[in-house]
Amino acid sequence: MKDALKKKGMFVKKLSNQGKLFRKRWEHEFASALSVLQKKKIYMEQFLWHAFSYEKLPCLQGEQAIQAFEQQIKNDCYLLFEHDERVLQLSKCKHLTSADLSKNTNMYLEDLYVVDEDFTWTYVITHESSCGPYKDRACRVY
Repeated sequence: MKDALKKKGMFVKKLSNQGKLFRKRWEHEFASALSVLQKKKIYMEQFLWHAFSYEKLPCLQGEQAIQAFEQQIKNDCYLLFEHDERVLQLSKCKHLTSADLSKNTNMYLEDLYVVDEDFTWTYVITHESSCGPYKDRACRVY
């Protein structure tokens, strides 16, 4: 994935051993409205995106989510993964598309979370073909 993104003119930096920290921040920024009990009932400890698939938080889904992501202003972003400690920091990712992410991840094994540098929006691609993608919060367009 790293090389494919670099070919599109993005700067990609791997942040080692940051996955848990970024997932905690993601949970805080996007799922803090849910109680500990609510999170437990939807098995959020397994997959953070359950907050969306169980419809506990508002979001765009499917084609609407893809279109919102395509139109989203993207400057610097982070890519984080559900069960992995790697985080990729992307700079100059103005032209990052959903297709770039889908074709460069193993969608049957990985769950991918994209967030902007301030965690004001997220885009989530899941390993489940019937779930997602999901897009939450600010959709600032060009």
